[in-house]
Amino acid sequence: MAEQPSPDDLPGPDRARRGDPMFSRRVLSALVLAPVAVGMILWGGIAFSIFIAAFAAAMAWEWVRMSDPDAPPRAFAIATGAAVGGVLLASQLELAGAAIWIAGGALAAFADRWPRDRAFEALFGVAYVALAASVLAVLRIDEMTGLAGIIFLISVVWAADTFAYLAGSWLGGWKLLPAASPNKTWSGLVAGLAFGVIAGAFAAWWAGWDPRHGALLAAPTALAAVAGDLLMSLAKRRFGVKDAGTVIPGHGGVLDRVDALMMAALFAGAWAFMGPGGWPGGSA
Repeated sequence: MAEQPSPDDLPGPDRARRGDPMFSRRVLSALVLAPVAVGMILWGGIAFSIFIAAFAAAMAWEWVRMSDPDAPPRAFAIATGAAVGGVLLASQLELAGAAIWIAGGALAAFADRWPRDRAFEALFGVAYVALAASVLAVLRIDEMTGLAGIIFLISVVWAADTFAYLAGSWLGGWKLLPAASPNKTWSGLVAGLAFGVIAGAFAAWWAGWDPRHGALLAAPTALAAVAGDLLMSLAKRRFGVKDAGTVIPGHGGVLDRVDALMMAALFAGAWAFMGPGGWPGGSA
C-alpha cells in the first residue's frame, strides 16, 4: 500500500480532515486493474502463469530500483530472471526445479550486490518476490479446486487490505507501528482482521466448504496480509523512498499494491504443505 501523509501529522485545522487525497485515483486504478486480475484468475492455465510472471518481474525490478540506486543492468536481469523462472517452473509443478532456480538467483543477486554493500537486501528481496509469486502460480494449478483456493486467498487479502486502509485513513487512532508507517493504526488492524474473516467465511460458503473453517483460516491469513503491508513499509523506510514505483496511479508501484498479498501467499503455501487439511481447494 502506497504511503500517504498522515492527517494526524498535519498542522492546525488540517489535522481534523481525515481521509486520503489520493482516494479517487486509487478507486479509478482499482476499476481498471481489478477486472484484468479477476479475468486472469478465472482463466487460469498458462494465461494466469504468464500474468503472475509479469507481475513478478515488475516486483523484482522495483525491489532492485528502490534498494540499490547504483545497481548495474545485470542486477535487474538477475532479479527479474529469478522471479520469472521460478514462477514458470512452479506453474508446471517443477517445485524442486523452482526452488533451485530461486535459490540460485538469490545467491547470484547476493554476489552481485556484495561489492556495493548490504548484499543481504538483494538476497532477501529476490527470494521474497520469487517465492511469493511462485506460490500463487502453484495454488492455481488445478482447474476447479485451484480456482476456489485462490479466490479464497484473494478475497481475504483484498478485504483485509481495503478495510484496514479505509479505517486507518478515515478513523485514525493509535498508531500500530510508527517506525513502519504513520498511517497504520490499530483501528485499521481490527477492521482488516474483522472484514478478512467475514470475507473468508463468505468465500468458503460460496465454494461449498464449511464457513466456520473458512473464518478460522481467514484470521491468520489476514494477519499475514497486514504483516506483509508493514514489512514493505519498513523496507521503504529503510531505503528512503515513499513508494516502490509509479506505475499504478494512486498506489505507487506493483509492490505497493500487492505487498499484503505476498506475505499472505507465503502463509498459504506453508499451510498447504504443513497445515491440517492443506489449503482450501488444494491437497494436504
